[in-house]
Amino acid sequence: MGIIEQGINGPFKGKAGSVIGSSWKKINYIKGLRRDKGRKRPPTSEQAIQRQKFILLNGFLTPIKRVLNVGFGQFTAKATSINAAFQYNYDRAFLEADEGLALDYPALKISRGSLVTAGAEQASWEGNEAIQVTWNPKTYGMGGEPDDVAYAIAYAVESGLFAANERHEVRQQGSAVIDFREPIDHETVHVWLFFIDNDQKRASNTVYIPLERNTP
Repeated sequence: MGIIEQGINGPFKGKAGSVIGSSWKKINYIKGLRRDKGRKRPPTSEQAIQRQKFILLNGFLTPIKRVLNVGFGQFTAKATSINAAFQYNYDRAFLEADEGLALDYPALKISRGSLVTAGAEQASWEGNEAIQVTWNPKTYGMGGEPDDVAYAIAYAVESGLFAANERHEVRQQGSAVIDFREPIDHETVHVWLFFIDNDQKRASNTVYIPLERNTP
């Protein structure tokens, strides 16, 4: 509490509101309280949602940066491939529930482009480590070529593991194998497929392929 010593116009000592009165060598001083720079306002609900979106999407995209360099490579004139993928998915790849936000895996895109997709895409387990992905091999001549390279990607949600086909199978082969190289049991696994032309200038849109849970 501040004490006024000589009436309302006189000096005072102590704290009064946001100022402090004091004296030194018969000189009276009034100082403002130091603001606590470390204190921050709590985020609004909209800011909290934006922050959660950033964390979820960035955490998913960062490990597959090399794949995004291919799938979003044609959109890197003004941004990196990972930034282009982030911007595209930010408003499209989330589900809102009572528990909060979650990634909408079927809606996620890891490629974009005018190259034709294959059709008849399917995925099935081979044991508990590998997934076979198949597609229609005869879609060339319709905006695609027989030697378009296939990129098949799988993500095991609970363990956070990504895997991809390593042999770079082409469109006319009609199948590819994704090998996790370790057992993936009783997990939710998501699978995507896209194609890139032989010059790596044109990509297809991503196709999400449903896969049943592996329960050997």
